Amino acid sequence: MDIRIPSLLRIKPDTLFKLGKYLRKNGFGRIALFFGDGIEDLVGKSIRISLDSSEITVVHQEVIRSNDVTDIMGVAFHLPRGTQAIVAVGGGVAVDGGKYIGFLNQLPVIAVPTAISNDGFASPGASLRVDGQRISAKAAIPFGVVIDTTVIAGCPRRFTHSGIGDLISKYSAIADWKLSYHATGEAINDFSAMIALQSVENLVNHPIKKIDDLDFLQLVCGALVMSGVSMEVAGSSRPASGSEHLISHAYDHLAARPRMHGEQVGVATIATTWLQDNPSRDTVLRVLEQTGFTESIRLDPLERDTFINAIREAPAVKPGYHTVLSEPGAVERLQAHVADDPFWQDLLA
Repeated sequence: MDIRIPSLLRIKPDTLFKLGKYLRKNGFGRIALFFGDGIEDLVGKSIRISLDSSEITVVHQEVIRSNDVTDIMGVAFHLPRGTQAIVAVGGGVAVDGGKYIGFLNQLPVIAVPTAISNDGFASPGASLRVDGQRISAKAAIPFGVVIDTTVIAGCPRRFTHSGIGDLISKYSAIADWKLSYHATGEAINDFSAMIALQSVENLVNHPIKKIDDLDFLQLVCGALVMSGVSMEVAGSSRPASGSEHLISHAYDHLAARPRMHGEQVGVATIATTWLQDNPSRDTVLRVLEQTGFTESIRLDPLERDTFINAIREAPAVKPGYHTVLSEPGAVERLQAHVADDPFWQDLLA
């Protein structure tokens, strides 16, 4: 099995000012530079100064506003000859687009996320749209990940809460993977599972869980990178995605106003760890409370009826993907719990 992991990894304050230096050190002098919508106004000047100071030539620059596969492929097949690397700066649309463009051209990708709302920036897949439907397309894991924690600290808080929700879901995902092994014989990659659990336990064990603390943000960013690597090691999304992600995907389809991916996943993890009788559930509740995730959801709860319906629809999102929701009567039990238990009163409205 050919396993790739990021060779370039910089997570600390003011890394954008050294981006050109990192590229030059790795032999990339001619790059295609992609920004997310509005991101150039935010960090473009810092990046341009950094690239110019290291004599990096931008052979192509474009703003990625759509993750439609047709649009992305149109960009991918018009890159100038001699392009040595893709640099994707921004949120999920820009980074996923950059990863897929790099994959199609067999070029290394340097992901420069300006928010950490999920672990997708370091994963071997790309979330794209085909005929209006979201799909997860195969893509190369980034050659490099460069994160400026000062930029992350300036993001709206719910973006970081979303990343924490996506990270805490590994407890649910690994439990589902083990359940599938016992129910269907599906193989488990123990090393991948260990990486995924270690990523979230680094967060759990950190003494300070304030999302404006740069050291804590550095830890969260690194943990999300580890989650992405765990998927590369496994050759699938299993270590990072289980029943909680299925509920979130179903909620996306049903809700009049879907929320951020990690927000939905974090709430769903509270539900699925209850259903699993997961020994880590108390840890999940404690960490989500300590980081402010739970309070953020209370201020803008998910739609109760939509969430309950998403539980019903979740197993059909990925047929043959065994999770706790595949167990007889599990869907009905969880729906009743969410509908009747006073615990959910503040999280769902």
